[in-house]
Amino acid sequence: MGCKRISYLPTFLLAIGILFMALFVSLRPQQSVIREAVSYPESHQAFSYPELVDIRIIILTHNRSQSLQRTLNALNCLELDGDTGHLDIFVDRNKNHVLDPATVKVAKSFTWSKGPSRVHLQDKHVGIYGHPFAYRWLRQTHARYGHMQDFISGYCLQDSNIRITTGKNFDKEVNQVEKEILRDHPAYFFRVAGSWAFAPHPVTWRLFQDWFHSDAKTLEHPYVHGAKLNTDWYKRFEKRHTEDSMWTMWYIYFTDKHNLFALVSNIPQYTGSNNSLACNHLVSGLHYGPGREKLDCDRELMKHWPNCFVTNERNLPMIGYSGTLIGFR
Repeated sequence: MGCKRISYLPTFLLAIGILFMALFVSLRPQQSVIREAVSYPESHQAFSYPELVDIRIIILTHNRSQSLQRTLNALNCLELDGDTGHLDIFVDRNKNHVLDPATVKVAKSFTWSKGPSRVHLQDKHVGIYGHPFAYRWLRQTHARYGHMQDFISGYCLQDSNIRITTGKNFDKEVNQVEKEILRDHPAYFFRVAGSWAFAPHPVTWRLFQDWFHSDAKTLEHPYVHGAKLNTDWYKRFEKRHTEDSMWTMWYIYFTDKHNLFALVSNIPQYTGSNNSLACNHLVSGLHYGPGREKLDCDRELMKHWPNCFVTNERNLPMIGYSGTLIGFR
């Protein structure tokens, strides 16, 4: 099929039934650093891949064949700017360990035009324990800031609906709290990574996987005092026994302990427009009820690429858990 204008960038949560992850495996300026970070003993072969590529895209899906098809169509139009990529599609089973035939059919019948791809059918229920310019922004941003692996948890294409608690029962978008400062910067650092279209730093992601499969097993609740809004969400999920749908709470806990920040796109605020790198369709599912689906994502996604969308500033605002400015980095 032809390459249409992309109207969807898949989100990182199962809010739409698809989890999209972009993992940078090798960028030339940091090749030795990243290769060292992903060199694992035999016990970690489950997280290793034979190909050395610039970006690895991982899709986790379950039973939404239409959402998967829409995601794959979007990835066929992804601009890699000459870099190499690999696509892995993991199809989960339901809690009765049954695969969804329609989703399997979509996954197996897809051929990615940008590089090789693989389909992985889980042998049991696993659950969740990730636009044309999306990769261009990620690649250039990682090239500029990727060396700060002791500070950056990852990169957020999500530039709206990243929320914080500003009162007892009130939450507000981060970029509306310090908007007088943030409007002068195309990106900023924030303690919590947005869960829509998030690309973790490869070093941090490897360390997080190690921790999650070892020390984290002794942690009963990954609560973070500073991240009140996220912790309250997680507690509500616990009451409904659906906390396994919020993997991000574990990542927030891990990055809090290591004092890491996510680099967040701020294109709408910076340009004074509705242009965005990402859009969530808000399909009814685990986190959204019926009647909220967004049908106009195409109007939100940016249609042209100015280089000023990727910051070259040495000092970007650092925003704390409460949404207030705590400095520059």
